[in-house]
Amino acid sequence: MTSARSAAAVFARWKAALADLLIRHGLSVQRGQRLAAFIIAAVEGAVIMCRAERSLAPLEAAADEIHALLGHALRGRPDAGHVPRA
Repeated sequence: MTSARSAAAVFARWKAALADLLIRHGLSVQRGQRLAAFIIAAVEGAVIMCRAERSLAPLEAAADEIHALLGHALRGRPDAGHVPRA
C-alpha cells in the first residue's frame, strides 16, 4: 500500500469514527460526516501551521473554534450533553 493510500485509509477511519460520534449525539448523517471532515482538515492544517510558525497558537485557535462550532451544532440536541473541553 502506498503512503498516500495509507494516509487516506487513516483519515477515512478517523472521519467515520468522529462522524459516528456526532450522529449518535443527534446530528444528521450528512451533517455529521461534513463536520467530521471539517474538524479533521482544520486540525491537520493547524498542525502544519504550527510546524511552519514554530508555535502552538494555530492549534490552540483551531481547538477553540472547533469547540465553539461543536457547542453550536449540538445545542439543543437531546443526546448532546456537555461538549467537553480537551
